[in-house]
Amino acid sequence: MTAWSAPARTVLATVATAAAAQVAVAAVCVPLKTDMVYDLSGALTFGLCTFVSLYYPQLAITGLKGFLAAPLKTLLSLSSPAVFHPRQLLLSGMTLIWASRLGSYLFVRAINAGGDPRFDKIKQDRVRFSAAFFGQILWVSITALPVWAVNAVPARLQPALGWKDALGVGIWAAGFAYEVIADRQKAAFTKARKEKKTDDEFLCTGLWAKSRFPNYFGETLLWTGAYVTSLGLLTAPGLPVYAPWFAVAAAAAPVFEALLITKRHHDKKHGKNPAYIEYKRNVPTFFPKVF
Repeated sequence: MTAWSAPARTVLATVATAAAAQVAVAAVCVPLKTDMVYDLSGALTFGLCTFVSLYYPQLAITGLKGFLAAPLKTLLSLSSPAVFHPRQLLLSGMTLIWASRLGSYLFVRAINAGGDPRFDKIKQDRVRFSAAFFGQILWVSITALPVWAVNAVPARLQPALGWKDALGVGIWAAGFAYEVIADRQKAAFTKARKEKKTDDEFLCTGLWAKSRFPNYFGETLLWTGAYVTSLGLLTAPGLPVYAPWFAVAAAAAPVFEALLITKRHHDKKHGKNPAYIEYKRNVPTFFPKVF
């Protein structure tokens, strides 16, 4: 129990950070009825939580009062990233790369579109709009739970990198590439429609001919890779940091991601289009077809 208590405090502090960050953003966005920074705030929260999951034990020594009194001095006194285990640096880097790429992409898209149509009705209702930010707290906390769990364990207790880490990084890289390609194809299609270079109402070429949500598949795949990487620690024999059931529970991260993002929003927009009905009939929803 003692071995678990210190990492548990760090994980809880990381989740509390996600909650505090999203409450702060909601306090501004909900009254103003603006969703412009919703996705960007989610990406920044992932970054902030990555920092806290690594440095909370050091920050806890100073305390919140001490940090607020001299934030710059406190930050400058923190250890170099070199003190962390390569597994921690890998998972943290994977999280930051993904969050930076997706956050900036969605933010630019929101600016170009004048907002996010998902929130056109929701943001008029304070309760429903506030719930969207609560959902983002769950997204950050659960999706990256394997990352927070690994970062919470001191480097001296981390086992050496092994085949699980290599496999996980490979899966993450494949998922990241898949998501980036799918997003770029979608962005190019949206631009072509805006410039009236195509009359197609929906995208059904490239990766979008393999599945109807290739970007979501790529995102779920990369978080699966992060989970597999975390197993290098979570399933290490003779390491009583986490209970054996925790490695199974952490699998909820990629499952939650898949359930969260596979929404049938296209059905409302194109549901009666015969071409879209045929597209749905021939193209899988999530997992891409091989041929």
